[in-house]
Amino acid sequence: MPGHQLEQESPGKGRFLPRDGGPVIEVVERVDRRFLGHTEIAQFRMASSGADRGHAHLTIRHTGRMSRQGVAVHVSSGDGAIRRLAERIATAESFTTAAMTLDFTRFEVVRVDGEWSSTIELMGASFVSLALPPMRSYVRLHADQRQALVDTLTALNNQLEAG
Repeated sequence: MPGHQLEQESPGKGRFLPRDGGPVIEVVERVDRRFLGHTEIAQFRMASSGADRGHAHLTIRHTGRMSRQGVAVHVSSGDGAIRRLAERIATAESFTTAAMTLDFTRFEVVRVDGEWSSTIELMGASFVSLALPPMRSYVRLHADQRQALVDTLTALNNQLEAG
């Protein structure tokens, strides 16, 4: 990760510590088992502090069918303040610019008792193993995606901590 140093906690789990400020990014392996194979997916997580209490759940996705046109933030649970925060996140230029180039398959932000937890699963940084045909393949996380991940989480962290 650009601007970060890896601290390995255990096999399948580590933390990227920022060298010059910014959020700590944790990476945890999630295994998705399928018939005759499995996929090991890297989940990138970030914790942010928040002043408000209560539960909130946001889902972030790209808009557009054939090509990306923007970023949408859907509120699954939360009050009017959470809806305003979601709108502010979706229109923040630093966030949308970074998130538009990020190839994510899942992006969720959850608040429980004043603590925000963001989880991103990317198309890269996964390992696919199949029994038939016998195949093993690592889907690499390229440099531009690593930079986009750091930029997206930094911009999101700024919005979450601003309230």
